[in-house]
Amino acid sequence: MTPGLYILLAIGGGARHGYAIMREIREATGGRVEILPGTLYATIKTLLADRLIQEVPPPKDADSADARRRYYRVTKAGRAVAAAQTEQMAVLVKLGRPFLKGTR
Repeated sequence: MTPGLYILLAIGGGARHGYAIMREIREATGGRVEILPGTLYATIKTLLADRLIQEVPPPKDADSADARRRYYRVTKAGRAVAAAQTEQMAVLVKLGRPFLKGTR
């Protein structure tokens, strides 16, 4: 799975800043996937350019201690891309299960 899909899925539920995105990915995958800052911010830059995410104002309940934090939200196009990639993964999983069991 690409870092972009992990990021789209991590912020699909609401606006998040970079560190929160990294933490969400790590927690959601039980620590199996960790996207480091260099990869995270390079991918965010690409997702912004492709208009799959957008920068948004901090949520009202956000900790305003760090004004440098940038918050991101998935766009309609980003949701469509995440849905399509997730469906492709589901097909791969379906095809892969028999293979992994040795029946293919």
